[in-house]
This record gives sequence, C-alpha cells and structure tokens, in this order.
Amino acid sequence: MHKRTLWTVALFSFVVGNGITSQVRGALLPSIKESFTVSNSFLGLVAPAGTLGYLLAAVTVGFAAHRLDTRRFLLLGAAGTAIFLGLLSQAPTYVFLLFFLLGQGITIGIFRGLDRPLLSALYPDSRGQLFNLYALTWAVGATIGPLFVNQVLATSTWQTTFFVLALVFLPSVVMLIALELPADLDHGHSFALSDLGELLRNPSILGMAVALLFSGGIEGGFFTWLPTFAGQYFPQSTANVVLSIFLAAYIPGRLVYSHLADRIAPLTLVLALSVVAVPVLAYVFYLGTGIGLIIGIFVVGLCVSGFFPTLSAFGIDTVPNHSGPVNAIAISANFVGLSILPVVMGVVSDQYAITTAMRLLIVSMGAFAVVIVVTKLTGDGTLSGSLLRNQS
Repeated sequence: MHKRTLWTVALFSFVVGNGITSQVRGALLPSIKESFTVSNSFLGLVAPAGTLGYLLAAVTVGFAAHRLDTRRFLLLGAAGTAIFLGLLSQAPTYVFLLFFLLGQGITIGIFRGLDRPLLSALYPDSRGQLFNLYALTWAVGATIGPLFVNQVLATSTWQTTFFVLALVFLPSVVMLIALELPADLDHGHSFALSDLGELLRNPSILGMAVALLFSGGIEGGFFTWLPTFAGQYFPQSTANVVLSIFLAAYIPGRLVYSHLADRIAPLTLVLALSVVAVPVLAYVFYLGTGIGLIIGIFVVGLCVSGFFPTLSAFGIDTVPNHSGPVNAIAISANFVGLSILPVVMGVVSDQYAITTAMRLLIVSMGAFAVVIVVTKLTGDGTLSGSLLRNQS
C-alpha cells in the first residue's frame, strides 16, 4: 500500500477515537455529578478541563510544526491519550478527574496540532475535500460516543467508558510505530512568533479565527448541555441519543460539504449554513417539542458540521506555506469558544434554567453570520511583508 495511504489510515484511525472520546463527556455528566456530588456550575468545568490542555498543546506544536519530528510527536500524542484515558477510569475524586482530563487534552492537542498540516502536505490540491472527510470521520466517532455511553452504563459504571476508550487508540499507536514519513514531504516555511501579528492582520485569517470562536462556542454548548436540555423532554438514556442525533447530522453534512468545497466559495457556504441555522435554533429553543425538536436539532447539526473544516481549509489555503501556525490559530479560536461558552451556560442554567442557557446559542449563531459577512467584505486572502516573501 502507498505510504501516503497508510499515513492517512493512521490519522483517520486516531480521529475516530478522538470523536468518540470528545462526546462521552456530555453524556457522562449526570453520572459524574451523581458520583462526585457537584453542582452544574462545577460540572461546567469538565469542558475547559478537557480543552485547555488541548488548546495549549495544539497551539505550541502548531507554531513549531516545521521544526518538529512529526512522526515522533504524533506517536507521543496517540500513546499519551491512551494512558490518560486509562487514568481517567481510575479517578478517585472530581479534582483528579479534571486533572486527568487536562492531561488527555494535552496529548490529543499534540496530535491534532500536526494532523491537518500533515494532511495538507500529503494532499495539497484538495485540502477542502480532505479536511471535510477527516472531520466526517471524527463525526462518525462522535456519533458513536453517547450511544457507547448508554451501552456501558446499562451493564457497568461510567469509569468503564474511559478504560475501553484507552484500547481504541492502540491501533493508531501500532501504526505510528511502524510508519516512516515520505522523504519528499513539504513541511512548510519557518515561522517565528514575531510573524504572528502580521499573520493575524490578514483579514481572512482574523475573520476565520473570530468566526471559529463563535462556532466553537456553539458546538461546545451542544456537546456539553444538550443531554441535560433534552432530559427535560425525554428519559436520560433517550436524551443521550438526542446528542447522537445532533452528531449523526455531521456525517451526511460533511460528506456533502466535501463535494461542495471545491465548487462553492468557502465563506459563501458557511454563511448560507448559518443563515439557515438561526431560525431553526429559535424554533428548537422556543417552540420545539417531541419529534419537531429532534428534527430541528438534526438540521442544526447539518449546518454546524460544515463550519470548522471549511473555515480551517480556507485559512490554510490563504497561507499554505504556514499550515501549522494557521491550524494552531484555527484550533485555538475554536476551542476557546468551546471552553468558555459551556461554562457561561452552566452559570446561566444555575441562575435561571437550562433552556435560557441554550438560547445563548441563537445569539452566537447570529454573531457568527455577521463575522462571515464582514470577512467576505474585507478579506482578500493576501498578505504583505515577510510572510508574502516567504511564499514566493
């Protein structure tokens, strides 16, 4: 098998496990709350604990991507993730749980800081398509996550979830031990932190970052609190399935967007999706009940699924020789949003109600659409100065 194909299989294998792992937390919140007796405000810390380490590692690794041994760091990320998932299965207190989530986030961040730059180098002529397919693979795992939790909780405790997940990452570890990178792989041009300000002055990159801040908040709100919100209308096991329905929409959505990525301008695509999503969100959180609520949530999932892969590919296409730093900016913006908004929603939920907290997602979606419009009007995808010279 071609070396490029084997590397693609290794990356896609990891991202399936990453998808499952990322979506068990929301489904496990009621069990964790019962086990450690914590409030919704403290439960909201699960999201930033799982993403803070991810953010720091992904940004650090992304900015240094051109200097790092890609294979060695990918292996460190995959093996470390398996180890921390094993430790999570043994967490004796809520504080230890948060600490191990932080460690797991760091190891996943190491991997994710390098995976898209590597895919970008392996497939330089089809980034939009590959990024959407890669994100689709994550969505397959993410859809499995809440269903997997239901299956585990039917016969065992929530701790078993993390133990089994540790085993899921072992195939990636084995493949990364055996593989060598293609000798002719382009790692991009050197990048210094002093170049970051100039990179962010590019309207396209800045617009991508701000848009991903809002889209990350929207995804984080759904991932963390949708089972709790749906629990008002359905039994908890069914509420977890509602999260899987939201995530299942990512699969057909990203499959479609992988075909549209080379046919429709990326900002036009995500703007259209956000315009559709705003009224659907309003319906879900003001009027939706029963099957109508579930259909609305599925439609929102279809729309949201195209945001991150399309915008991150747009950013890297803008500055292709700095794919690592652009990927780091995309990840950091997305996960700052993903970390902050669920905490705010937890506080609002404690003070008012979970439905009130979920309505913040309508505002976030509207803000996302505004940012995309501004980016379309101001961004031309060009750079000046040293970064432009680096590409010539």
